Amino acid sequence: MYLLEHAMLNLGKNKGRNMLLLGITFAIITAIVVALSIFNATNLVIEETRTSLQSAVRIVPQMQTLGETGGTGGGQMITGQAAQNQATFTAEQFSDFANSDFVLGWDLQDTPRGTDAVFYLVSPLLLSDFEAELREKGLPENYAVRTDEAAFASIVAPVESLQSLAITFLAVVVVLGGVIMALLSVIAIRERKYEIGVLRAMGLKKRKVAFVIWAENVIITGFCFVLGMAAGNFLSQPISDNILAGQILSNADGESTATTLAERLASESADALSTENFSENLQIDILINATTALQILAISLLLASLVGIISVSQITKSEPIKILMERT
Repeated sequence: MYLLEHAMLNLGKNKGRNMLLLGITFAIITAIVVALSIFNATNLVIEETRTSLQSAVRIVPQMQTLGETGGTGGGQMITGQAAQNQATFTAEQFSDFANSDFVLGWDLQDTPRGTDAVFYLVSPLLLSDFEAELREKGLPENYAVRTDEAAFASIVAPVESLQSLAITFLAVVVVLGGVIMALLSVIAIRERKYEIGVLRAMGLKKRKVAFVIWAENVIITGFCFVLGMAAGNFLSQPISDNILAGQILSNADGESTATTLAERLASESADALSTENFSENLQIDILINATTALQILAISLLLASLVGIISVSQITKSEPIKILMERT
């Protein structure tokens, strides 16, 4: 208890140095809160989008050659309108296809080439099992059961870019922040060399002196953690919205001349899996849950502990008599 009281007194005595360390630690923890909360939120959005889009599948004609369907070689590719003119399925056939343990529900659609359907799987991982079941029910080989991978990639591309920025920023903040805090700690220990020498000369063991220094770092980090959580929670949402808007705009410009699978399917049928509105209305809600808070606390304490270790290494380099003689 005495050691903690001494640590608190030291924080009050060295206000200038401690305020500098407090300000830097606060900035580091705030940046960690912003980066880690955005990373965790984007990861959740990607998983939810994957489950939502990749669980919805359609039966579509696939490109093939006449040689593959019974020709004698050199086959001719069947694409575009030729593929669309192939026979479609009836509502009764689609109903039979939907009668599966792998399907949660399904929707019928009227398209220029006939009746179409979207099947919603229990899990995206069941796609191959569902397709195998449809083959057993008579689905021709020239039809494929597909998810809209291009639509998924188009939607999550800005989110993945934001996630990548967040994790890169987090790594940079942790590394540079740790280096800055370590340098400040070394400077502080050198300034307090005489004080440490007196404590050691009075009989305080190295580990107890080290505990005092460590306790000071933890107290400062804990205070900054509270302030940083509040500031980071306030800043995370607007920062995320601005970066995501830029990523969506950049992604749209990059794909302006390309035709995605979703657009091709839409040109062939009235596809219910529209991704345009999804992308335009995409928003990431940044919420700092208990898991994220614990991760931030763990990183903060890790930094404080590393700084404490560096401080301890400085303390143990000199004996108290030598320190006092240098002061004299």
